[in-house]
Amino acid sequence: MENLYLNKKRKPVIVSIIATKSGMGKTTLVESLIKILKNRNYTVGILKYDVKKFEIDREGKDSYRFSQAGADNVIIASSRKLAMIQSLKEEKTIEEIVTLFGDLDLVLIEGFKNNIYPKIEVHRKEVDNNLLYKNPSYDISNIVAIASDEKLDVNIPVLNLNHTVSIADFIEDSVIKEE
Repeated sequence: MENLYLNKKRKPVIVSIIATKSGMGKTTLVESLIKILKNRNYTVGILKYDVKKFEIDREGKDSYRFSQAGADNVIIASSRKLAMIQSLKEEKTIEEIVTLFGDLDLVLIEGFKNNIYPKIEVHRKEVDNNLLYKNPSYDISNIVAIASDEKLDVNIPVLNLNHTVSIADFIEDSVIKEE
């Protein structure tokens, strides 16, 4: 399948992959989607929310020493990768973070449940019986589908969680091409 959206100067299409809790398979799904969408010639970025306040510049590393010395930004570069560590005075919005991705076709967000972007809820019956989609205190207006390993009685598409090609097809047909 040829990607008709390549090389157009525009903001990336954004899709969130969410769940009621960890262990549902969000990361596994995102990993599979990356491979499928890359094979379809999309450029893909991932924004992962980490509630644990991650650290990539560990004590003893040069980047840690530079940050401790007061650097506001530290960029680590090699011939194959680039990473930036930026000290924040306040949390960045998703919109501010997404600008760092540049001209990518698609950004998949894992986590950040309360955002304005189209969402696919991941559900595994053996992990949790609850759905965000059926939670009256959660805004479900942007949930466009549920990827599940069981049949569900809901009025949005239920995608087979174990058939990631069909989930990628849904993202391509219902989200990317709609943009």
